[in-house]
Amino acid sequence: MPPTMLEEIRTIRLAKSEDLGKVLELLVNAAGWLHTKGTKQWDYYLTNLEGNKEEVAASIENESTYIVEKAGRAMATLSLESVPSEWDMDIWGEGAVDDVVYLHRLAVHRDFAGKGIGESLLDWAEGVVRASGKKSIRFDCIASNEGLNRYYQQRYPLKEVINIHGRHCKYEILLNKSPE
Repeated sequence: MPPTMLEEIRTIRLAKSEDLGKVLELLVNAAGWLHTKGTKQWDYYLTNLEGNKEEVAASIENESTYIVEKAGRAMATLSLESVPSEWDMDIWGEGAVDDVVYLHRLAVHRDFAGKGIGESLLDWAEGVVRASGKKSIRFDCIASNEGLNRYYQQRYPLKEVINIHGRHCKYEILLNKSPE
């Protein structure tokens, strides 16, 4: 079996405080590309990076953000939050609980797009969360981002479309199902 992109990279690690600039650069790069596709997803990284920096820094400090590198160059990032944020509480309502992991800020630098890095990161995240004993991974996407929703729906069923902070599509990857 040929190696996956992440096996070839071999460097996925927890981001450190000194990686904040790299993570923000990845998010700005992704937001810029999304903007060219006509979606407003992550516009706040373009219009108010300074105001959104603290949330990313806190995720790094909480050891929830990962970075993928090759030869020292940042290629991708994602965050796996064990505790629901205020955003998660709004999106998931009373169902926002601690026995799941919330995936945020999955971004691949456009220089590395189309190489399967996003898919490999999702596979990796599923394995890490499954090993932790958590029951599922939850994430959302702005409903108007048709491309990203198509991408996610190739792997996962759409759970629900809600109208909170605009229209958002909710996804949940069930991992550790208890016997019924």
